[in-house]
Amino acid sequence: MSSQSRQPDRSGTRTNPSGGDSPSLRFTDWSVVGTATFTPDDLNEVVGSFVMDQDADTLWTRITLLSPATPWPWSYGILGFKTSNGYELGSVKAYPEVDSEVFRLGVGRPPSERSGLLTFEPRSFNLAWIRNGYPMSLKFECASGVTSGGSSNDRVINSFVRSSDGSGLQLVQVDFTNT
Repeated sequence: MSSQSRQPDRSGTRTNPSGGDSPSLRFTDWSVVGTATFTPDDLNEVVGSFVMDQDADTLWTRITLLSPATPWPWSYGILGFKTSNGYELGSVKAYPEVDSEVFRLGVGRPPSERSGLLTFEPRSFNLAWIRNGYPMSLKFECASGVTSGGSSNDRVINSFVRSSDGSGLQLVQVDFTNT
């Protein structure tokens, strides 16, 4: 398995609505955490390290399948973010896609530590195909932010939406308090 150091991905940078060239403060750019090519011996692999933004309670991970997906689809793997206190943001099933897919890790509260390791555990179905000579290579990118609300009267919703110009995903806030 190979790994890259965390490099910012500037493809999601937006210009300031007032006309300046500074990035928008509404979302964090994607950061490449690493790429990995899984072998039959890989059971639970560390993809790379990531430091979440201050007060962030959610980690979004975009996974892109770099190896061919034909003639069959790959099965899922287990994606997690491990700090010294364990998997504080939980774990999710992650299905690799050539077009990429975004997975959310979060339990509604910030982890006690902002820095941790992104992990991926390929399932046994994938390992059978890998043993037969079909490598599974994945690219992992992360962004962090806040999705939990404040009080029960706080009705602000956060979500990711795909942009129409193909430049990636951005964090959007919708406020329903005036409706």
